[in-house]
Amino acid sequence: MQLANIKINNVIVLRSLSTLSLLPNNSYVNTNASFVSGEEVSFTATRVTKDDEYYELAWAYPEEVALMASITIGAHPDFGKVSFFPARWPIYVVDEGQDLSDMKVLTIAESLLRAQLTESKMNSWEELPPFLTSRPYSFNDNLHLSKAYQLKLLHLIDINDSLMIRGLVHLLKTSMLRCLSRSFIDTACLEIYIALEATLEIILRKLRSKGVLNPSNKDASDYLLQSFGESYRLEKYYQEYYEDRIKAIHPNSRFGPAKFPPLFVDDLYMLYNDLLRTYEFLITAQPNSYEMT
Repeated sequence: MQLANIKINNVIVLRSLSTLSLLPNNSYVNTNASFVSGEEVSFTATRVTKDDEYYELAWAYPEEVALMASITIGAHPDFGKVSFFPARWPIYVVDEGQDLSDMKVLTIAESLLRAQLTESKMNSWEELPPFLTSRPYSFNDNLHLSKAYQLKLLHLIDINDSLMIRGLVHLLKTSMLRCLSRSFIDTACLEIYIALEATLEIILRKLRSKGVLNPSNKDASDYLLQSFGESYRLEKYYQEYYEDRIKAIHPNSRFGPAKFPPLFVDDLYMLYNDLLRTYEFLITAQPNSYEMT
C-alpha cells in the first residue's frame, strides 16, 4: 500500500477510532468496506469514489457513513449498542483494487495507519486510539450482529440517496455527542432532530411514489403504525419531539423563555432507540428485521 494524494478520485480511506467509542469486539470485513476491531487501534478501511460535490463541513465520506451505520443500526437492541467516534482526519492510500476483507491487506493498512498517526499531529488527543494515549477502548462484548446481516445493510444503504445519508450522518453525530460528554446532551438533541426530519421526508417521498398527493405528517405516522403494527408511534409523527425542537432552537418560543434547553435526557435516548428501528425499516423495508438475523 502507498499513500495517496488527497486530490485523486479513487482512494481507500483509513480512519482510526477514538477511545470515546463503544465498539464491537469483532471485526466486520468486506471487500469494499471494513471495520477492524483491535485493542490498540480500531479503524475503518473504506473504498471511496470522490465526486464533484464539496461540503466544507463533511466529516466522512458516504461510503464510511454507510459502513458505520450498518453496524450501529444492525446491532440487536436487546444486546446493547455501539457508538463510533472516528478521527477527524483519515489516511488516504492508493486504491489498487485491494480486497478489504483480506486480513493480510488490513494488517498492512494498520501498520501504515499506525505510522502516519504517530507522525501526524492533526488529530486532537481525544480522537486518538489507545496506542497513542493511556485510555483503553470500551467494547460491547454482548453485541448481537451477524456478519451476513451487517453486509446486507451495507449493500442496501444507497450512498447516492442524499436524504438517507444526511439522516444517517446526524444519527451518527448524535451517538458521538453522547459519547463525548453529558454536557453535550442538548447539542445531541439538535442532531437527532435533523435525523428525525430526514426520516419524515423519506417517508413522505415514499408515499408520493405510491400515489399519495400532498402526504401529511399524519400520513407518515400512519404509515409507520401500519408497518410496525404497534401503537407507540405518536399521532402526528413524533409531534412531541417537534415541540421539543422548537423549545431547543428558539430561546423565546411559544412555550416561553428558558435559561437552559427545557428538555429531558430520557427523551433523547427514547427517540434515538426509535430512530434506529425506523432507519432499519426504511433501509430494509422490513420492520424489526434484526429479529431475522
